[in-house]
Amino acid sequence: MNELLHLAREPQCTAARPAQPRLPMPLRTRLAVLLLATVLAGCSASPSTVQAQPGPSAQATAPETGLAPSPPSVALPEVEVTPQLIFQLLAAELAAQRGEIGTAAATYLSVAQKYRDPRVARRATELALTARTPQRALTAARLWLELEPGSALASQTVQALQLSTGDLRAAEESIVRQLDLARQQGSLAAAYETVQRALLRVQDRAQALELLERVSAPDQGRAEAQLALATLAQAAGQRERVSRHAARALELAGDDATAVVRAAQLIAADEAARPRAIAALESFVARAPKSTEARFALARLFAQSDRREDARRQFEAALEIEPQSPTILFALAQLAYQTKHPEDATRYLRRYVDLPTEIERDQNPALLFLGQIAEEARRFDEAIKWYQQVGPGDQQLSAITRKAIVLGRLGRLDEARLALREAPVTEREERNRMIAVEAQVLRSAGRHADAFKLLDDALAQQPDEPDLLYDHAMAAEKIDRIDVLERSLRKLIELRPEHAHAYNALGYTLADRGLRLEEAQQLIEKAVSLAPNDGHIIDSLGWVLFRRGQFAGAIEQLRKAFELMPEAEIAAHLGEALLAAGQRDEAIRILRRGREIDPDNETLVDTLRRLGLGL
Repeated sequence: MNELLHLAREPQCTAARPAQPRLPMPLRTRLAVLLLATVLAGCSASPSTVQAQPGPSAQATAPETGLAPSPPSVALPEVEVTPQLIFQLLAAELAAQRGEIGTAAATYLSVAQKYRDPRVARRATELALTARTPQRALTAARLWLELEPGSALASQTVQALQLSTGDLRAAEESIVRQLDLARQQGSLAAAYETVQRALLRVQDRAQALELLERVSAPDQGRAEAQLALATLAQAAGQRERVSRHAARALELAGDDATAVVRAAQLIAADEAARPRAIAALESFVARAPKSTEARFALARLFAQSDRREDARRQFEAALEIEPQSPTILFALAQLAYQTKHPEDATRYLRRYVDLPTEIERDQNPALLFLGQIAEEARRFDEAIKWYQQVGPGDQQLSAITRKAIVLGRLGRLDEARLALREAPVTEREERNRMIAVEAQVLRSAGRHADAFKLLDDALAQQPDEPDLLYDHAMAAEKIDRIDVLERSLRKLIELRPEHAHAYNALGYTLADRGLRLEEAQQLIEKAVSLAPNDGHIIDSLGWVLFRRGQFAGAIEQLRKAFELMPEAEIAAHLGEALLAAGQRDEAIRILRRGREIDPDNETLVDTLRRLGLGL
């Protein structure tokens, strides 16, 4: 149920610590008793949530409502904390800690039904959601709402569960009440957002859309209702209705920039209708030139339409209005980089990182971006400086790996390896990623035997790790251990029969060495069947055909590969095949193009040397 509903956590209320028992109890038991005391202590503000340890299931939290949380609308029952009650709840909590969530939920529901306490009913709901038993959760949530009828969270939970279990009729009644209350409270926009999110979880989107059509009938003249209808129509794949409702929302939005932007985005989801969305936003920006929200959305649509100069002008205009906007500065940096103006991208990023500390933003993406720009410009010391500033977060490991690669290129291998080995990794996949990068650094430095040993040692600890098997095979190829390469790749194919690059690597290696060419072609053709648009695999197919003397077929495949991926190695293969077929002028042109792309490419350099071409 986690994907359907999330119960919101409320702050724990404070309960008096119970007297220490005379006989010592295990720590887990003592903690559970304290939690139970909190559940039953009669907190005055809101029902307490006892935290369970449900094992692998994710904790559930509820979707936001458009309404403020309600205090309990009924007095809490007088509950005599008897030994039997303590035993029941304690047993339930311990069951939850052991991962027996269904048992715990059933016990809590039984207690809630007997003692009529909304706090216990809420706990039963939480546990049933975590146990992914929607019918039990719905029973508990209905009891919770019955005992605490003023709780917006309880009402919302019942509604979401009704939708998820397919009880649309009951959910519709609940939504009608929710929207009626929102009209009274003046919070209709937020309420429609909540209803929209709930209906998007319904499996039958067409039914959900029809339900929304009915409940929104009183609000057809409001932009928020039309936007919700357009969003549901989009989810249901009904393009004509998306266009109709979004266009109506634009008419009704007036000076509401958020509604105008959302309507334009819905219209622009249909690429053919994107010019109409752009026109609508241009019209709005003309009326409200200081709306950075509208300018930002317009710039995005310009960029998607490949009108990058128009996009830049809109971002720049937005930046004049909000010169310290991290979002606008980063967007301008991305656009400048995409249009091959790295100096402008660097300027915007420096402004981003130099913003006052009180402006909330994540520095890491900008620091990583600055490092990548400097690295591409071969300003390696500057790149290292930027990478070193990236702190904990999603970008940190990427920064560490880039820094290590740059250090390797500078010949500072010991520093590179130390950085990778000291990386703050917690997961096995992350550690394997660091090992793979370390092997890459060693290979780039020509230390192929060291790279092989590193991966060989790692594979001895994790013999069935797919990523390590592939890298191990590639390292084995560099030291001419084709037997090891074949063994690792065949094991990888056994573990991952859909691993296209395993078939390709084995087939290409055999073909490149003129070994078992028929089998090599079969392996590569299998790879092509798994990844038909992969330029590297198509290159392999062309190369094995060349090795078998089928020049026309080889050239056809190699041309296709070079169009998909204009890389130096593919240029070397295509140039050699063209030469063999007597097409010297085109061959020279392609080989020169490969040298422009990457003059140091090992395959290209070897091909030119072997063919005696100086170019």
